[in-house]
Amino acid sequence: MAHHLSNRANKMLEKRDFLDQYAMLCLHDPYHPVLNEKGYVNLGTSVSSLCEDIMLERMKDPSLFKFTSKDQHYFPMWGIPECRKAIANCLTRHLSPNMPLHEDNVLVLNGGVAAMEVLACCLFDPGDVLLTPSPCYTRIFVNFNERFQVHVEDVFLKNTTEDEGTVTFELTAAILENTIKEQMKRGKKVKGFFLVNPNNPLGEVYTSELVLQLMSVCHRYNLHFISDEAYAMSVYEPETKFQSVLSLHSKLVDPQKTHVIWAFSKDINLAGMRIGALVTWNEDLLRVVKNTSMYTAVPAITQQTAALLLNDTVWLDEILLPTHQHRLYIAANKTREALNSIGIAVRPAQAGFFFWVDLRPFMKEINQSEELALFKLLMEHKVYITPGSEMRSLEYGWFRIVFSAKSEILNEGLRRITDTLKELKNDN
Repeated sequence: MAHHLSNRANKMLEKRDFLDQYAMLCLHDPYHPVLNEKGYVNLGTSVSSLCEDIMLERMKDPSLFKFTSKDQHYFPMWGIPECRKAIANCLTRHLSPNMPLHEDNVLVLNGGVAAMEVLACCLFDPGDVLLTPSPCYTRIFVNFNERFQVHVEDVFLKNTTEDEGTVTFELTAAILENTIKEQMKRGKKVKGFFLVNPNNPLGEVYTSELVLQLMSVCHRYNLHFISDEAYAMSVYEPETKFQSVLSLHSKLVDPQKTHVIWAFSKDINLAGMRIGALVTWNEDLLRVVKNTSMYTAVPAITQQTAALLLNDTVWLDEILLPTHQHRLYIAANKTREALNSIGIAVRPAQAGFFFWVDLRPFMKEINQSEELALFKLLMEHKVYITPGSEMRSLEYGWFRIVFSAKSEILNEGLRRITDTLKELKNDN
């Protein structure tokens, strides 16, 4: 035990989130085709590098960065009016054109992670249960539990074997309701349901019909419904339409218990800016977050730049977003074809930066030990992809591969994956 730390800190001292651990490893020794050919290829961290050229060109504009005398002073820590209004207008244009969002319902925080912590603090007591579909983005478990002791429990998705022998990961209202009942039988107090839509790691866009069914279940059991829509504007399949919870406001059975998270990190390609938005119609929640917003504040000068970017509708709506979606489409098809060519099944996806892929044919046995052995072999070949068990999948042998890296990095990562798997086949 470390000396001079609190009991709380000592518990946190030994914890290291899997995704963070390997992201940092790759960050300290990154592959570069010229400067570091033996570095790690990171196809495990969900970040997009596909529009770095567009972002760098836009950020050269000096008018984006203005500093005046008022910037030397305090400001509304829950979001300056310009930024809240810009986010409200952007989300209205892209996610809710028929139901305009008001800036008074928008809170600005330092990232989507902060939004989760705020909800953990303000909606749940220690020991309360939050449900989320699994496999999942596992920071949900950390963000709600690490400091506020909310117990996050899995809603394990239904696996059905089809005629072709493929496995699907299906979410239904019945699965959610059965999980709620199971938790209640155990004496647990279920307070909320957290849905990532579009889904991470599956890349699936859930229909509005399913979302409304899930909301109906939540209403029956008096749960908060939290919709994480970080990839809402990263839908790349032309035939797929995403419908945000924001656009369903007139159909919500309980607006006071419905909350939406969005951030700059995915759709706007600015993970380093650390701007997240929490949208809620709950007046008490709005008030308490404002009262405690000093803990989650984003610098005003950063918010001013963010507002200018969002308000430049020609650049955002006609250049950045459609270009990003098109490049995601190209990268996704390229990755799918490369993986299919070596016998890797790829689960159909429509959005996000990743594929959920089946590497079970390359494992001697289907269990967690073999899955992690395969992961370690890939890491020995200096390519990082995420094993499914670390995303709480019950089906061992599935991995998440991020395809939104720069082209030369993606190519090298796919080559290393191919070489590793061919080596395995030869050994067998």
